[in-house]
Amino acid sequence: MVKQGAKQPVTYCENYVPWITKLKKLASEVDFISIHTYPVWEYKEIHEAMEYTSQNYFSVAELYPDKQVVITEAGWATSSNGRGINPDNVSEENQAVYYNDLMNWSRKEKIVTFVFEAFDEPWKGSPEPLEPEKHWGLFKVDRTPKLVMK
Repeated sequence: MVKQGAKQPVTYCENYVPWITKLKKLASEVDFISIHTYPVWEYKEIHEAMEYTSQNYFSVAELYPDKQVVITEAGWATSSNGRGINPDNVSEENQAVYYNDLMNWSRKEKIVTFVFEAFDEPWKGSPEPLEPEKHWGLFKVDRTPKLVMK
């Protein structure tokens, strides 16, 4: 229960890029900065993913040294129909590599990180079954674990 009148932390969730460009004025108003980073959406191969995530994070953190920067969305899709993500770049194996690299890096750097997401969401995006928006979960929609959780 929140005590009435108690100040609650406020942030704004967005991709890392707007924090570098158009959200500079907003940064002074939030209690912490929340960023999203999705290397696979930005055409990065799995061997480039963690370095790219690190660059995304530090490009914002170095711009706002007095603010905590939290990664509120990071993940790797496991299927794609080719719209926005190369189908050859997504798999349960790649998701496991990225997740493990991300968790190890986050612990080492002491960065609060939230993984997107727990379960696949087959209702998202287009009716196309392989739409990437549907396939970010660490678990399938029926709650069976993907490789990363085995």
